[in-house]
Order: sequence, then C-alpha cells, then structure tokens
Amino acid sequence: MFENWGKEELGLIIFNLIGISIAIWFLSSRLRSKLEEVERRKARRWKEEPTDSVEEE
Repeated sequence: MFENWGKEELGLIIFNLIGISIAIWFLSSRLRSKLEEVERRKARRWKEEPTDSVEEE
C-alpha cells in the first residue's frame, strides 16, 4: 500500500498532521482559558458570599 505513495501523498499527510496539531493546540488553549475563567469566577463568588451563613438550630 505504501509502496505507491509519492511526494504528493506524503505532503498531504504532513500538511494534515500540521493542521490537526494546530487545531488541537487552539482548542486546548481555549478550553484552558475558559476553565481558568470559571475558577476565577468561583473564587470571586466565594469571597462575596458571607461565611457566617450557617443556620443555628
């Protein structure tokens, strides 16, 4: 199967691998930044809520 491959096919495979790696890098960086934003919002929310909200029985 691989014996008949020329430079075009190998070039396309390399091009596709580069494209896939760029897409994975982009999506992972977006996901990482979104998770950091959620963590910052959680931290800010915890600071704003009063800690004395425990109800006495």
